[in-house]
Amino acid sequence: MKNLTANKGELHSKQILLTFLKNKRGTFLPVIIVFCLPLLLYLQTLSFGFTYFDDNEIIINNITFLSNFRNAPQIFLQEAFLEKSTPLYRPLQTLSYMADMHLSGWNNTWMYHLTNTLLLGLIACLLFLLLRKFLIPLKLALLSTLVYCAHPLFISTIAWIPARGDLLLSFFSLLSFLFFIEHLQKGKVIFLFLNWLTFTLALFCKETAAILPFLFIIYYFTFSSEKRFEKKYLLNIVLYAISGIFWFWLHSIATGNFTNQNDYGLTQFISNLQTIPESFANFFLPFDIALIPSFSLLKILIGLGIITMIIVLFFINKERSKKEKVFCLSWFLFLLLPTMVHKTEYIDYLNHRFFLPLIGILLFVLFLLPKKWIEEKDIKRKIVVNGGFFCIFALLSSLTFIQSRSYSDPITFWNSSISQNPDNPLMYNNRGYVKDNRSDFQGAINDYTKAIELNPNFALAYYNRGNAYGTKGDLAEAIKDYDKAIELNPNFALAYYNRGNTYRMKGDLAEAIKDYDKAIELNPNFAYAYNNRGSAYNDEGDHEMAIKYYNKAIEMDPNYAVAYYNRGNAFDYMGDHEMAIKDYDKAIELNPNYAEAYTNRGLAYYIKGNVKEAIRNLDKVIELEPNFAYAYTTRGAAYYTIGYLAEAIKDYNKAIELDPNYANAYYNRGIAYKAKGMLKEAEQDFKMYEKLKKK
Repeated sequence: MKNLTANKGELHSKQILLTFLKNKRGTFLPVIIVFCLPLLLYLQTLSFGFTYFDDNEIIINNITFLSNFRNAPQIFLQEAFLEKSTPLYRPLQTLSYMADMHLSGWNNTWMYHLTNTLLLGLIACLLFLLLRKFLIPLKLALLSTLVYCAHPLFISTIAWIPARGDLLLSFFSLLSFLFFIEHLQKGKVIFLFLNWLTFTLALFCKETAAILPFLFIIYYFTFSSEKRFEKKYLLNIVLYAISGIFWFWLHSIATGNFTNQNDYGLTQFISNLQTIPESFANFFLPFDIALIPSFSLLKILIGLGIITMIIVLFFINKERSKKEKVFCLSWFLFLLLPTMVHKTEYIDYLNHRFFLPLIGILLFVLFLLPKKWIEEKDIKRKIVVNGGFFCIFALLSSLTFIQSRSYSDPITFWNSSISQNPDNPLMYNNRGYVKDNRSDFQGAINDYTKAIELNPNFALAYYNRGNAYGTKGDLAEAIKDYDKAIELNPNFALAYYNRGNTYRMKGDLAEAIKDYDKAIELNPNFAYAYNNRGSAYNDEGDHEMAIKYYNKAIEMDPNYAVAYYNRGNAFDYMGDHEMAIKDYDKAIELNPNYAEAYTNRGLAYYIKGNVKEAIRNLDKVIELEPNFAYAYTTRGAAYYTIGYLAEAIKDYNKAIELDPNYANAYYNRGIAYKAKGMLKEAEQDFKMYEKLKKK
């Protein structure tokens, strides 16, 4: 009897173990597969850089802000570009970039791409679990997930860093949906709380999430076993509303009165209706997918044909109820339509906006598959269906692997975009901007000129060409282009600002101040304009007026390191070295690699007689800028002051090595030689100094 009991216990243990292994094999292995394969597909993106398509404005232009984690709370009061220029409110996207920067140690693009790729893997897991919740058979759910995540239409969602908002939106939205379904199936209140929490997080990733509660309601009345609305869900509706009101309040603070209101509205929505058939054409025939698409009559007609077929199948297919199929189409339309109220000039639509909505169409297609095709009993048909999905996955993966390389670097990206849309002036303008940043000024000017040829009223191209001419030193041509940009767009604050900078370079401070005034009139929050207006007054010797405008620049942007640095210079000119040092301290706090601020703080300490602090600051300058001859000369002067003649001479030698025509370095070394009794060497240096000064 004892042995029989033991055998039964052993048998029971084996059954439990077998059941456990079966569950593991049935759930965890597919989850691991759907996480790893998309990850491997996009692993090459870790070697990619920025595209200079929004990522430069969102990340590169805000490195100082993003590199300081103490700015994290301010992210929730800033729009996506951190300059109150758009109504795009994506605080969790911005926070994720800040985290990437700190995790990688600096502005390393591999980390941004790694995060995007990992998010895709996690989204793939959630999508697989969602398909299983809709009773899609395991292998079909696995292959469908892989097909979806390998689709070339979604390359931009992963390979383009600024699509982070859509990835985060998809992650939290799918998670929120899974929690909602879990609650309906198991009745646990904790899942309702998690549903609300993840909905709120999705809302702070992208505005589209505001639609989710409506989809929850449609799902409830479509799939729930409860026949009528239960009062217990009123609390969640209240919580959704609280999150929405809180989000809307912060959104209003962050975006303010954005300047491009003409890009949003009913007209844009009607124009964007073409996006719907194009999305179907690209999804079902994933060939010739442009990086930055333009509407194509052929694709619109193909898409309309596919939509017609879907409508027919909707009515004739009996595999799922009409309510279930309506839910799938509602998912697509509800999550796509909010993105269609916005249209940017020269860009008809962007593919990453389809990533979450088209999950609804994937569901619809899977719902249409006859049950007998995917039942365990009908092995042959099941093999054909699964084999078909596997072949599609292999084909799409190959296309995606090859086409994603277009995102490898900015020139490749814009060259590919131009080859796809050779008549789009924006492409040439943006490639010109990349060349400008690579110091290929003539190449940039050629591209801006091409953009202007394609559209003679393209104000931005004139503005950018003006910047390129200005950098080349051709100030007259620069002013001509700024004039034209302002003629075409009288409200172009940046054009006034940069024309002011050009006048200042020419020494025409009166015209420069007029332009800064106009830029400030058009954009009262324009911190750069206040700063440069202050610098114009500083050039005139009116340091008090300069400080007034630097104060205003700092008021507009408390993290504007250059404004603190410039105000410090103004205080220095006025002899107030204490206040100057405080401002240099703040500039360095905001930008720890600010070599000029260390230099001038060192000089301020030197003038105050604190030579050790002066040397410490100049050490830092040389660490940051090892070829900065002026820093060696200044540190040499500090060493000379405390009697370290050998160190002083060594620094002067280095300064002269870096700049053989640096007259003051010869003069200072001559003084050090004289103090050391090396009169012959001193006389030679003084002669060299006189010779260079005559040039």
